Amino acid sequence: MIAIVTLIGAAGINAFECEFSNGSAGINDYGTALWWTGMLMTTIASDYFPKTAQGQVLCFFLALCAIAICGYLTATLATFFVSQDAESDRGEIVATQSIQAVETEITALPRFKPA
Repeated sequence: MIAIVTLIGAAGINAFECEFSNGSAGINDYGTALWWTGMLMTTIASDYFPKTAQGQVLCFFLALCAIAICGYLTATLATFFVSQDAESDRGEIVATQSIQAVETEITALPRFKPA
């Protein structure tokens, strides 16, 4: 999905900005557009900023997509480590097995009968 967004974003920015640059510094071809989009998607950014309104809107949506992808990857990685910690007997997070063992011990306790 990331590759598809990057390729389509590069095609869009190339279409919007290629006519505006007229041979000057900026996005003159698809290769440059692909490099710019790749840098934007990795949230590194670039020295070039879109000059057209359409390019700026596309840049905004590509940046939002890049932030969402980074957030998703971070959450996935965190979930992996949390589940590893939960399965460990010495982990800070109590595993489901430990909770079931405690529930079994509580149900085995004799009932307290008030006098």
